[in-house]
Amino acid sequence: MIEREPLVVYYRSPKLLKLLRKMGNLTYYHKKRHYAIVYVDADKKETVMKDMRNLRGVKYVDESYLDKDMYQFDINVQ
Repeated sequence: MIEREPLVVYYRSPKLLKLLRKMGNLTYYHKKRHYAIVYVDADKKETVMKDMRNLRGVKYVDESYLDKDMYQFDINVQ
C-alpha cells in the first residue's frame, strides 16, 4: 500500500485548483479562506512541495499535522 501525506496549500485564485489536482489528490478546498488539502505520495512529498511553492499564485505550502498526532486532546478536564 502506498503511503500518502496530506499537504495544506494556501492559494490566491481558485484557478490554481486545476493544477493542484494534477499534482496530487485534491480532497478539500475552502472557497473563502483560500486553502486546499492535497494528498501526495510520501516518497515524492518534498519534490511536490517544492513544485507547488514555485507555482504562481501559491502563498504557502505546509504539511498537515492532524494525521500525525501533533494535537493532544485531554478528556479529563475538570
